[in-house]
Amino acid sequence: MIKTLHSLLSYAALATIVLVAVVTTKLVTTQKIVAAESIRSLYVYVSPTGSDTGGDGSLGKPLRTLAYAAKQVQSNQNYTIYLNPGVYKETEATVLPPGVNIEGAGESSVTITSNGAIPAPGVNTGSSDWSLWHYGSIIQLVSPSYSGSNPRYGSPSEMIEATDGNQTLGGFTIDGNGKTIKAGIWVENRNNVTTHNVTFKNFQHSGAVFTRGNMWWYVPLAEGKWMKNTTIHDCTFINSAADGVSGASTGNLRLGGLDGADIYNITIRENKGYGIKFMHVGHIRNVKIHDCDIQVPEVDSQWSEDASIELWNLSYGNQIYNVNCNTWLSMVNHSIMNEYQPTATRPSNLKIRNLRIKDIDGQSVKESIEVALSGVEISNSYFQDKGFGIAIWGGKAWGGTIENHDINIHNNIFANVARKVQFGFGNSAAVFIPDPASNIKIHNNVFDNLGNSLQMNSADKISIKNNAFLNSQGDDVQGGKNIAFTNNLRRNTNPVKPNWQIQFTVNATNIQGDPRFTGTGDRWNSYYKPASSRSLVVDRGTDVGLPYFGSAPDIGRWEW
Repeated sequence: MIKTLHSLLSYAALATIVLVAVVTTKLVTTQKIVAAESIRSLYVYVSPTGSDTGGDGSLGKPLRTLAYAAKQVQSNQNYTIYLNPGVYKETEATVLPPGVNIEGAGESSVTITSNGAIPAPGVNTGSSDWSLWHYGSIIQLVSPSYSGSNPRYGSPSEMIEATDGNQTLGGFTIDGNGKTIKAGIWVENRNNVTTHNVTFKNFQHSGAVFTRGNMWWYVPLAEGKWMKNTTIHDCTFINSAADGVSGASTGNLRLGGLDGADIYNITIRENKGYGIKFMHVGHIRNVKIHDCDIQVPEVDSQWSEDASIELWNLSYGNQIYNVNCNTWLSMVNHSIMNEYQPTATRPSNLKIRNLRIKDIDGQSVKESIEVALSGVEISNSYFQDKGFGIAIWGGKAWGGTIENHDINIHNNIFANVARKVQFGFGNSAAVFIPDPASNIKIHNNVFDNLGNSLQMNSADKISIKNNAFLNSQGDDVQGGKNIAFTNNLRRNTNPVKPNWQIQFTVNATNIQGDPRFTGTGDRWNSYYKPASSRSLVVDRGTDVGLPYFGSAPDIGRWEW
């Protein structure tokens, strides 16, 4: 609930809080509004019916534009600019100092827009780097990133620490006016910024950008150079991305150089571009993206379909969970970024759980998740009608010195129920590893109606246990070496495939037959659960370190 002081204080008391310099009732434009040291928070009011020449920022005499109000307040003095209901047609960018908040009367009551693009004078909007600059965004929270002659770019040695913003923005809609404006909110090299309850719609390149600034390729971020404590929640993004920008796609929400971000309750509806995408060259650490609903186009001229989430250069501690989307996730580290390899004390670069990806038209040739990094756990998720399930790429195959390793895939359901003939066997594998990789764990999953259920190629040191293989169209397992294959169940109703379709000897712990799943309800919820304690999969697994009930683990996604 947005709290306004006029609901708590009389106008006379409010006048003692909003301190302004007034000459014949007009604001002195050469002097900024000054906060009294004893006041915890100072509100400056803005209204579309206010005046930047006759207003003083009080409740009774509000200013007219957000950009002008931001010029009148000092940084780090606990100011909040309050936006009364209405439409704000800004003619210049709002440059918001650190420590200054923006509160709107509500997303349905306040709209911030412009009659056209608002880059700074002299900025080359035709540059190939135009999408990387903050110029052209409506609200700018931008602090210098480099100590050299160019505050926006330099060598790694010239990087400077982020400025503490300690500010919050929320309670309004920001509109790109039919994609004539590049971006809505741009936060660069500023710590401790929260954005909540904001609707972004119809921007050229991005609704919002949160980044520590531009960076060199292939160089990890040093300690002290990350942008910290970003929070983005309860925001909606509508058609605020693009394809074909400098040969790539942009995202509704773009992220780069973040450490300790919490991003949740995000809704994205996009008709041409990505959902959440890395900014600059990425660099993501201790970032949580959760409880989101993302729907983007399933047709893209460059990558077959747009990505729901694409992040580059992931260091430790990242999590994605409770996300519903229709297209792929791309999680990629540059092949020579060995500094972001997992360690004994920080073994996890990425954990994905409770993800649900269901293709809308059932004709995808893309994977649900592509992974090109080590230290990954993907669990408790559901993938339907995609070309691949999980594809593990890169490492040595891309010129790096370390192959990807330590990938843990468990308690997932891969249901290619609308598998098209053009997919082929490899394209519809639940797990597809075309490049060298090692220490792969594949436990307690369900593979239903795929091509080659598991296509391992040259992967090494693979544990495949407690999985249910249902109606593999090709092989149950193809390729791979040093495979531990135990306690799996196979059922195939094709009479020409009566036995395991595997290129190695299968021991007696692996069984065949009807698993006696319920076969009813949502496939991600109840369909693949054991129907009773007498189901063939109950207590037929082996202990792989996951929780279980009974005398032994069950086979498949669910425990009875």
